[in-house]
Amino acid sequence: MAGRRPATRIRDALRSTLPPGLRVDVEPLDQVVPTFTVRVRAGASEHRFVAGWTSEGWPADVERLLRLAPDVDVVAARSVSVGARESLAERGVGWFDETGGAHVTLPSGLVVVRDADDRPRLPAGEGRWARSTVAVAEAILSGTQPLVDSVQHATALSRGATAKALALLENEGLLERATPRGPGSARQVADVARLLDRYSTAVVALTDKTPVLRMHRLWGDPLDSLIGDLAPRLAAAQVTWAATGAAASMLLAPYLSNLTVVELYVDESLTFDAPRLAGLLDARQVDRGHRIEVRALPNLITAKAGPVIDGVRCAPPARVYADLLAKGGRAAEAAQHLREVLDVGTSA
Repeated sequence: MAGRRPATRIRDALRSTLPPGLRVDVEPLDQVVPTFTVRVRAGASEHRFVAGWTSEGWPADVERLLRLAPDVDVVAARSVSVGARESLAERGVGWFDETGGAHVTLPSGLVVVRDADDRPRLPAGEGRWARSTVAVAEAILSGTQPLVDSVQHATALSRGATAKALALLENEGLLERATPRGPGSARQVADVARLLDRYSTAVVALTDKTPVLRMHRLWGDPLDSLIGDLAPRLAAAQVTWAATGAAASMLLAPYLSNLTVVELYVDESLTFDAPRLAGLLDARQVDRGHRIEVRALPNLITAKAGPVIDGVRCAPPARVYADLLAKGGRAAEAAQHLREVLDVGTSA
């Protein structure tokens, strides 16, 4: 499956959900937005519709696609999540994916309804990434050459873990070699946009399992407080940290006009000492009504590869992009803006 074009994946996924003997043709419709004209022929009958490819199938992916291509009739993806299915149902847009699930009802009479597991899954052969693989992908997306020595130095992972992660990325078709061996055999990124999409999916999956500390404090403007108070406090305490999400996006590529929650990554040891962390932030831990969300740093790259803007250490743009996508809504729009303005996912 690694390296296949969206048109091929759409055709194969649709064929797997349709009765045998039907002809499926898929033609690119737009060179920028991944949309396609699909024709399904059954004898003399032809069903024609516009399909859009969202890669991973998260709600934020669907929102971004439909914002860019509102005339899409059907959405196709690796695995359409439950949340994305609900969003599509509300809009009257059909879907199908590579796990075998589908819900397509078109005016032409084409009806395809196939149940998949309630819990979205990756197709066979594409399991969840380990944290070390996410760290390696984040390093590459942040400009590190996909070489064992370079990535190991950037991530502080063991040589074995680094080599294993690079091999997995190559196995999935995200990295490639110009020649099998010799001077030109070093790995290089095969498709940086697809690497970013795959990385973002892995980040969301791991973030869902990561404990979060919620803090409340009084402040005027959250961004001003981050710049003028929180960042100096963390720096003075020599804490390893980085801002992500909406706050980081407003510093990296302004798009959002309203910030309610500041999202931070901090050294893991601090997340096990909530009272000390609360003291550092001049805040108190709460269950709701929070103004700050704190998670443990996922890897070394997150705290050192991003830029420092107005004294605020930002997570790398790829990490900020993934975290925004996970939020959906306006945050997903900010993610798309970040991707476009900073060329996230177009070069590495």
